[in-house]
Amino acid sequence: MLGRARRRLPWIAPVLVLLVEAPLLWPTPHVGDWFYLWFAGHVVAGGGSPYDVTSWTAATTDYGALAGGIAHNSIAGQDLSLPTSDRWLWPPITAALLAPFGALPLEAGIPLLHLATIAVSVASALVLVRTMLPPAMRPVGLAIVVASAPAVEVMRAANPSAAILPAVALLFVALRSGSATALAGGALALFVRWSLFPLTALAAAAVFAARRAWRALALAGAAWLAVNMAAFALTPPRLDALLAAGAVRAQQDNASTWRFAAQVAPAADAPLAIAMVLAALGLVVVAVRAAPIEARGETLVAAVLALAVAVAPYTRTYDGLALLPAWLLVLRAGAASGRGALAIGAVLVAAAYGWAAYLVGAVSTQEAVALAPFLALALLAAPLAPAYRQGDG
Repeated sequence: MLGRARRRLPWIAPVLVLLVEAPLLWPTPHVGDWFYLWFAGHVVAGGGSPYDVTSWTAATTDYGALAGGIAHNSIAGQDLSLPTSDRWLWPPITAALLAPFGALPLEAGIPLLHLATIAVSVASALVLVRTMLPPAMRPVGLAIVVASAPAVEVMRAANPSAAILPAVALLFVALRSGSATALAGGALALFVRWSLFPLTALAAAAVFAARRAWRALALAGAAWLAVNMAAFALTPPRLDALLAAGAVRAQQDNASTWRFAAQVAPAADAPLAIAMVLAALGLVVVAVRAAPIEARGETLVAAVLALAVAVAPYTRTYDGLALLPAWLLVLRAGAASGRGALAIGAVLVAAAYGWAAYLVGAVSTQEAVALAPFLALALLAAPLAPAYRQGDG
Protein backbone atom coordinates (compact mmCIF):
# COMPACT_ATOMS: atom_id res chain seq x y z
CA MET A 1 0.00 0.00 0.00
CA LEU A 2 2.77 2.40 1.00
CA GLY A 3 4.81 1.39 -2.03
CA ARG A 4 1.91 2.14 -4.36
CA ALA A 5 1.46 5.57 -2.77
CA ARG A 6 5.14 6.33 -3.25
CA ARG A 7 4.94 5.37 -6.92
CA ARG A 8 1.97 7.66 -7.42
CA LEU A 9 3.46 10.61 -5.56
CA PRO A 10 5.49 11.95 -8.52
CA TRP A 11 2.30 12.22 -10.58
CA ILE A 12 1.32 15.14 -8.37
CA ALA A 13 3.67 17.31 -10.47
CA PRO A 14 1.72 17.18 -13.77
CA VAL A 15 -1.58 17.40 -11.88
CA LEU A 16 -0.39 20.58 -10.15
CA VAL A 17 0.78 22.00 -13.47
CA LEU A 18 -2.68 21.49 -14.95
CA LEU A 19 -4.38 22.97 -11.89
CA VAL A 20 -2.18 26.06 -12.04
CA GLU A 21 -2.80 26.38 -15.78
CA ALA A 22 -6.58 25.89 -15.52
CA PRO A 23 -7.54 29.61 -15.41
CA LEU A 24 -5.24 30.23 -18.38
CA LEU A 25 -6.63 27.29 -20.36
CA TRP A 26 -10.27 28.31 -19.89
CA PRO A 27 -10.60 32.10 -20.23
CA THR A 28 -13.99 33.73 -19.97
CA PRO A 29 -15.16 34.62 -22.55
CA HIS A 30 -13.49 32.12 -24.85
CA VAL A 31 -10.88 33.59 -27.16
CA GLY A 32 -11.90 34.12 -30.75
CA ASP A 33 -10.46 31.05 -32.45
CA TRP A 34 -13.02 28.85 -30.69
CA PHE A 35 -15.80 30.69 -32.49
CA TYR A 36 -13.83 30.49 -35.74
CA LEU A 37 -13.50 26.71 -35.48
CA TRP A 38 -17.09 26.22 -34.34
CA PHE A 39 -18.32 28.28 -37.30
CA ALA A 40 -16.29 26.20 -39.79
CA GLY A 41 -17.96 23.07 -38.39
CA HIS A 42 -21.30 24.87 -38.47
CA VAL A 43 -20.88 25.58 -42.17
CA VAL A 44 -20.13 21.92 -42.95
CA ALA A 45 -22.97 20.70 -40.73
CA GLY A 46 -25.29 22.93 -42.74
CA GLY A 47 -24.14 21.47 -46.04
CA GLY A 48 -21.80 24.30 -46.99
CA SER A 49 -18.08 24.55 -47.55
CA PRO A 50 -15.64 26.62 -45.45
CA TYR A 51 -13.59 27.11 -48.64
CA ASP A 52 -16.42 29.21 -50.04
CA VAL A 53 -15.59 32.77 -48.98
CA THR A 54 -19.27 33.73 -48.97
CA SER A 55 -20.01 31.07 -46.35
CA TRP A 56 -18.22 33.22 -43.79
CA THR A 57 -20.42 36.27 -44.32
CA ALA A 58 -22.81 35.29 -41.54
CA ALA A 59 -19.91 35.13 -39.09
CA THR A 60 -19.23 38.82 -39.65
CA THR A 61 -22.84 39.97 -39.68
CA ASP A 62 -25.03 37.72 -37.54
CA TYR A 63 -23.17 37.13 -34.27
CA GLY A 64 -21.71 40.42 -33.07
CA ALA A 65 -18.34 41.07 -31.47
CA LEU A 66 -19.06 38.59 -28.66
CA ALA A 67 -20.69 35.58 -30.29
CA GLY A 68 -23.44 34.17 -28.11
CA GLY A 69 -21.97 36.16 -25.25
CA ILE A 70 -19.36 33.44 -24.71
CA ALA A 71 -16.64 33.81 -27.37
CA HIS A 72 -14.92 36.68 -29.12
CA ASN A 73 -15.72 36.85 -32.83
CA SER A 74 -12.19 36.75 -34.21
CA ILE A 75 -13.20 37.35 -37.82
CA ALA A 76 -15.69 40.19 -37.40
CA GLY A 77 -14.98 43.18 -39.59
CA GLN A 78 -12.58 41.44 -41.99
CA ASP A 79 -12.92 41.51 -45.74
CA LEU A 80 -13.19 37.81 -46.46
CA SER A 81 -12.79 38.37 -50.20
CA LEU A 82 -9.11 39.17 -49.74
CA PRO A 83 -6.52 36.36 -49.84
CA THR A 84 -5.02 37.71 -46.62
CA SER A 85 -8.29 37.32 -44.73
CA ASP A 86 -9.06 34.45 -42.39
CA ARG A 87 -10.41 32.15 -45.05
CA TRP A 88 -10.16 28.42 -44.40
CA LEU A 89 -6.67 27.07 -45.17
CA TRP A 90 -6.96 23.69 -43.47
CA PRO A 91 -7.40 20.34 -45.22
CA PRO A 92 -10.98 19.05 -45.66
CA ILE A 93 -10.71 16.50 -42.86
CA THR A 94 -10.39 19.37 -40.35
CA ALA A 95 -13.81 20.90 -40.89
CA ALA A 96 -15.35 17.43 -41.09
CA LEU A 97 -14.04 16.71 -37.59
CA LEU A 98 -15.50 20.01 -36.39
CA ALA A 99 -18.94 19.39 -37.90
CA PRO A 100 -20.38 17.55 -34.84
CA PHE A 101 -19.61 20.59 -32.69
CA GLY A 102 -20.84 22.98 -35.37
CA ALA A 103 -24.15 21.10 -35.49
CA LEU A 104 -24.78 22.18 -31.90
CA PRO A 105 -25.82 25.69 -30.82
CA LEU A 106 -22.68 27.72 -30.24
CA GLU A 107 -23.50 28.01 -26.52
CA ALA A 108 -22.98 24.24 -26.29
CA GLY A 109 -20.71 23.57 -29.26
CA ILE A 110 -17.93 25.98 -28.30
CA PRO A 111 -17.49 24.83 -24.67
CA LEU A 112 -17.69 21.17 -25.73
CA LEU A 113 -15.10 21.74 -28.47
CA HIS A 114 -12.83 23.46 -25.97
CA LEU A 115 -13.29 20.70 -23.41
CA ALA A 116 -12.67 18.00 -26.01
CA THR A 117 -9.47 19.72 -27.15
CA ILE A 118 -8.10 19.85 -23.61
CA ALA A 119 -9.12 16.25 -22.89
CA VAL A 120 -7.60 14.89 -26.11
CA SER A 121 -4.42 16.93 -25.59
CA VAL A 122 -3.87 15.71 -22.03
CA ALA A 123 -4.74 12.11 -22.90
CA SER A 124 -2.42 12.21 -25.91
CA ALA A 125 0.39 13.63 -23.80
CA LEU A 126 -0.08 10.78 -21.31
CA VAL A 127 -0.02 8.16 -24.07
CA LEU A 128 3.10 9.74 -25.55
CA VAL A 129 5.09 9.76 -22.30
CA ARG A 130 3.96 6.23 -21.40
CA THR A 131 5.09 5.06 -24.83
CA MET A 132 8.43 6.82 -24.91
CA LEU A 133 9.65 7.07 -21.31
CA PRO A 134 10.58 4.61 -18.57
CA PRO A 135 8.17 4.64 -15.59
CA ALA A 136 10.33 6.79 -13.31
CA MET A 137 10.62 9.57 -15.90
CA ARG A 138 6.98 9.65 -16.98
CA PRO A 139 5.61 12.13 -14.41
CA VAL A 140 8.38 14.63 -15.18
CA GLY A 141 7.88 14.14 -18.89
CA LEU A 142 4.14 14.70 -18.65
CA ALA A 143 4.62 17.83 -16.54
CA ILE A 144 7.03 19.27 -19.10
CA VAL A 145 4.73 18.45 -22.02
CA VAL A 146 1.56 19.96 -20.56
CA ALA A 147 3.49 23.02 -19.33
CA SER A 148 5.10 23.66 -22.72
CA ALA A 149 4.16 26.78 -24.65
CA PRO A 150 2.71 24.97 -27.69
CA ALA A 151 0.54 22.69 -25.54
CA VAL A 152 -0.78 25.59 -23.47
CA GLU A 153 -1.43 27.66 -26.58
CA VAL A 154 -3.57 25.06 -28.36
CA MET A 155 -5.51 24.19 -25.20
CA ARG A 156 -6.21 27.85 -24.49
CA ALA A 157 -6.61 29.55 -27.84
CA ALA A 158 -7.76 26.75 -30.15
CA ASN A 159 -6.05 25.74 -33.32
CA PRO A 160 -6.44 22.66 -35.52
CA SER A 161 -2.72 22.09 -35.00
CA ALA A 162 -3.73 20.62 -31.64
CA ALA A 163 -4.03 17.45 -33.75
CA ILE A 164 -0.22 17.25 -33.81
CA LEU A 165 -0.21 15.94 -30.24
CA PRO A 166 -2.48 12.89 -30.80
CA ALA A 167 -0.70 12.42 -34.13
CA VAL A 168 2.74 12.02 -32.59
CA ALA A 169 1.35 9.90 -29.75
CA LEU A 170 -0.22 7.48 -32.24
CA LEU A 171 2.85 7.46 -34.49
CA PHE A 172 5.12 6.44 -31.63
CA VAL A 173 2.64 3.82 -30.46
CA ALA A 174 2.77 2.47 -34.02
CA LEU A 175 6.58 2.51 -34.05
CA ARG A 176 6.63 0.51 -30.81
CA SER A 177 3.78 -1.90 -31.58
CA GLY A 178 3.67 -2.08 -35.37
CA SER A 179 -0.06 -1.30 -35.24
CA ALA A 180 -1.59 -0.36 -38.59
CA THR A 181 -4.50 1.28 -36.76
CA ALA A 182 -2.21 3.55 -34.75
CA LEU A 183 -0.19 4.37 -37.85
CA ALA A 184 -3.32 5.30 -39.82
CA GLY A 185 -4.67 7.38 -36.94
CA GLY A 186 -1.38 9.20 -36.53
CA ALA A 187 -1.15 9.91 -40.26
CA LEU A 188 -4.72 11.21 -40.42
CA ALA A 189 -4.23 13.45 -37.40
CA LEU A 190 -0.93 14.82 -38.68
CA PHE A 191 -2.46 15.60 -42.08
CA VAL A 192 -4.50 18.27 -40.32
CA ARG A 193 -1.20 20.16 -40.21
CA TRP A 194 -0.37 19.29 -43.77
CA SER A 195 2.88 21.28 -43.97
CA LEU A 196 4.42 18.78 -41.52
CA PHE A 197 2.92 15.70 -43.13
CA PRO A 198 5.04 14.84 -46.21
CA LEU A 199 8.46 14.54 -44.56
CA THR A 200 7.10 12.80 -41.47
CA ALA A 201 5.06 10.36 -43.54
CA LEU A 202 8.14 9.49 -45.58
CA ALA A 203 10.18 8.89 -42.42
CA ALA A 204 7.52 6.68 -40.81
CA ALA A 205 7.02 4.77 -44.06
CA ALA A 206 10.79 4.22 -44.34
CA VAL A 207 10.87 2.74 -40.83
CA PHE A 208 8.01 0.35 -41.54
CA ALA A 209 9.50 -0.59 -44.91
CA ALA A 210 12.87 -1.29 -43.27
CA ARG A 211 11.06 -3.63 -40.87
CA ARG A 212 9.25 -5.23 -43.85
CA ALA A 213 5.94 -4.37 -42.18
CA TRP A 214 4.26 -4.15 -45.55
CA ARG A 215 0.80 -5.18 -44.38
CA ALA A 216 0.64 -2.47 -41.69
CA LEU A 217 1.96 0.09 -44.15
CA ALA A 218 -0.57 -0.88 -46.83
CA LEU A 219 -3.53 -0.93 -44.44
CA ALA A 220 -2.58 2.43 -42.93
CA GLY A 221 -2.09 3.96 -46.36
CA ALA A 222 -5.42 2.65 -47.61
CA ALA A 223 -7.26 3.96 -44.54
CA TRP A 224 -5.59 7.37 -44.84
CA LEU A 225 -6.48 7.60 -48.51
CA ALA A 226 -10.10 6.49 -48.03
CA VAL A 227 -10.82 8.94 -45.21
CA ASN A 228 -9.24 11.86 -47.04
CA MET A 229 -11.03 11.05 -50.29
CA ALA A 230 -14.33 11.13 -48.39
CA ALA A 231 -13.39 14.42 -46.72
CA PHE A 232 -12.35 15.98 -50.04
CA ALA A 233 -15.64 14.84 -51.59
CA LEU A 234 -17.58 16.41 -48.71
CA THR A 235 -15.85 19.81 -48.89
CA PRO A 236 -13.71 20.03 -52.04
CA PRO A 237 -11.14 22.83 -51.73
CA ARG A 238 -10.07 25.23 -54.46
CA LEU A 239 -6.38 24.42 -54.51
CA ASP A 240 -5.43 27.51 -56.54
CA ALA A 241 -7.06 29.80 -53.98
CA LEU A 242 -5.48 27.89 -51.11
CA LEU A 243 -2.02 28.13 -52.63
CA ALA A 244 -2.44 31.84 -53.32
CA ALA A 245 -3.66 32.54 -49.79
CA GLY A 246 -0.91 30.34 -48.32
CA ALA A 247 1.77 32.20 -50.27
CA VAL A 248 0.50 35.51 -48.91
CA ARG A 249 0.28 34.10 -45.39
CA ALA A 250 3.90 32.89 -45.54
CA GLN A 251 5.03 36.47 -46.07
CA GLN A 252 3.31 37.63 -42.91
CA ASP A 253 4.66 37.44 -39.37
CA ASN A 254 5.31 33.80 -38.52
CA ALA A 255 7.96 31.52 -37.02
CA SER A 256 9.34 29.79 -40.12
CA THR A 257 13.03 29.49 -40.92
CA TRP A 258 12.38 31.42 -44.12
CA ARG A 259 10.75 34.33 -42.31
CA PHE A 260 13.53 34.31 -39.72
CA ALA A 261 16.17 34.54 -42.46
CA ALA A 262 14.29 37.35 -44.20
CA GLN A 263 14.23 39.37 -40.99
CA VAL A 264 17.81 38.67 -39.89
CA ALA A 265 19.50 39.00 -43.29
CA PRO A 266 17.15 40.64 -45.82
CA ALA A 267 19.90 40.87 -48.43
CA ALA A 268 20.89 37.22 -48.09
CA ASP A 269 17.76 35.53 -46.78
CA ALA A 270 17.73 32.61 -49.24
CA PRO A 271 21.36 31.54 -48.61
CA LEU A 272 20.86 31.85 -44.84
CA ALA A 273 17.62 29.85 -44.88
CA ILE A 274 19.17 27.14 -47.04
CA ALA A 275 22.21 26.96 -44.76
CA MET A 276 19.95 26.62 -41.72
CA VAL A 277 17.94 23.82 -43.36
CA LEU A 278 21.16 22.01 -44.33
CA ALA A 279 22.38 22.37 -40.75
CA ALA A 280 19.12 20.87 -39.51
CA LEU A 281 19.48 18.00 -41.97
CA GLY A 282 23.02 17.42 -40.72
CA LEU A 283 21.76 17.22 -37.14
CA VAL A 284 19.15 14.66 -38.24
CA VAL A 285 21.90 12.50 -39.74
CA VAL A 286 24.08 12.81 -36.64
CA ALA A 287 21.21 11.94 -34.30
CA VAL A 288 20.11 8.88 -36.29
CA ARG A 289 23.62 7.54 -36.83
CA ALA A 290 24.49 7.93 -33.15
CA ALA A 291 21.33 6.21 -31.92
CA PRO A 292 21.35 2.51 -30.99
CA ILE A 293 20.17 0.35 -33.88
CA GLU A 294 16.99 -0.68 -32.08
CA ALA A 295 16.04 2.96 -31.48
CA ARG A 296 16.90 4.42 -34.86
CA GLY A 297 13.33 4.26 -36.11
CA GLU A 298 12.02 6.40 -33.27
CA THR A 299 15.00 8.73 -33.54
CA LEU A 300 14.48 9.17 -37.28
CA VAL A 301 10.80 10.05 -36.90
CA ALA A 302 11.44 12.41 -33.96
CA ALA A 303 14.25 14.14 -35.83
CA VAL A 304 12.28 14.43 -39.09
CA LEU A 305 9.33 15.93 -37.20
CA ALA A 306 11.67 18.70 -36.03
CA LEU A 307 13.12 19.00 -39.55
CA ALA A 308 9.59 19.34 -40.95
CA VAL A 309 8.98 22.30 -38.64
CA ALA A 310 12.29 23.82 -39.75
CA VAL A 311 11.47 23.61 -43.47
CA ALA A 312 7.75 24.48 -43.36
CA PRO A 313 6.91 27.77 -45.11
CA TYR A 314 4.61 28.92 -42.31
CA THR A 315 4.82 27.96 -38.65
CA ARG A 316 3.68 29.26 -35.28
CA THR A 317 4.34 28.37 -31.67
CA TYR A 318 1.85 25.49 -31.77
CA ASP A 319 4.00 23.64 -34.31
CA GLY A 320 6.37 23.07 -31.39
CA LEU A 321 4.12 20.12 -30.49
CA ALA A 322 6.07 18.24 -33.17
CA LEU A 323 9.28 18.76 -31.16
CA LEU A 324 8.02 16.90 -28.09
CA PRO A 325 9.23 13.43 -29.20
CA ALA A 326 12.78 14.78 -29.50
CA TRP A 327 12.56 16.20 -25.98
CA LEU A 328 11.27 12.88 -24.64
CA LEU A 329 14.05 10.90 -26.30
CA VAL A 330 16.55 13.12 -24.52
CA LEU A 331 14.79 12.42 -21.21
CA ARG A 332 14.90 8.71 -21.98
CA ALA A 333 18.60 8.96 -22.70
CA GLY A 334 19.21 10.63 -19.37
CA ALA A 335 17.24 7.99 -17.49
CA ALA A 336 19.12 5.16 -19.22
CA SER A 337 22.55 6.68 -18.64
CA GLY A 338 22.07 7.74 -15.02
CA ARG A 339 22.12 11.42 -16.02
CA GLY A 340 18.44 12.11 -15.59
CA ALA A 341 18.96 15.47 -13.89
CA LEU A 342 21.15 16.66 -16.78
CA ALA A 343 18.58 15.54 -19.33
CA ILE A 344 15.74 17.21 -17.44
CA GLY A 345 17.77 20.40 -17.23
CA ALA A 346 18.51 20.36 -20.96
CA VAL A 347 14.86 19.83 -21.88
CA LEU A 348 13.75 22.51 -19.42
CA VAL A 349 16.10 24.94 -21.19
CA ALA A 350 14.42 24.09 -24.48
CA ALA A 351 10.97 24.50 -22.91
CA ALA A 352 11.96 27.80 -21.31
CA TYR A 353 13.27 29.06 -24.62
CA GLY A 354 9.94 28.11 -26.19
CA TRP A 355 8.08 30.19 -23.65
CA ALA A 356 10.46 33.14 -23.97
CA ALA A 357 10.17 33.12 -27.75
CA TYR A 358 6.38 32.82 -27.52
CA LEU A 359 6.13 35.79 -25.18
CA VAL A 360 8.39 37.85 -27.42
CA GLY A 361 6.16 36.92 -30.33
CA ALA A 362 3.07 37.94 -28.39
CA VAL A 363 4.30 41.51 -28.04
CA SER A 364 6.50 41.76 -31.13
CA THR A 365 7.22 39.27 -33.92
CA GLN A 366 7.36 35.48 -34.13
CA GLU A 367 10.83 35.02 -35.61
CA ALA A 368 12.50 33.92 -32.37
CA VAL A 369 10.29 30.82 -32.28
CA ALA A 370 11.98 29.70 -35.51
CA LEU A 371 15.04 28.54 -33.58
CA ALA A 372 13.07 26.02 -31.48
CA PRO A 373 13.35 23.07 -33.93
CA PHE A 374 17.09 23.62 -34.25
CA LEU A 375 17.45 23.53 -30.48
CA ALA A 376 15.46 20.29 -30.32
CA LEU A 377 17.64 18.73 -33.01
CA ALA A 378 20.80 19.88 -31.26
CA LEU A 379 19.66 18.19 -28.05
CA LEU A 380 18.76 15.02 -29.91
CA ALA A 381 22.16 14.92 -31.62
CA ALA A 382 24.11 15.74 -28.44
CA PRO A 383 26.33 13.08 -26.83
CA LEU A 384 23.73 12.43 -24.13
CA ALA A 385 20.94 11.38 -26.48
CA PRO A 386 22.34 8.12 -27.92
CA ALA A 387 22.61 6.62 -24.42
CA TYR A 388 19.07 5.20 -24.32
CA ARG A 389 18.53 1.49 -24.67
CA GLN A 390 15.73 -0.79 -25.76
CA GLY A 391 13.46 -2.14 -23.08
CA ASP A 392 13.52 0.93 -20.86
CA GLY A 393 9.74 1.43 -21.17
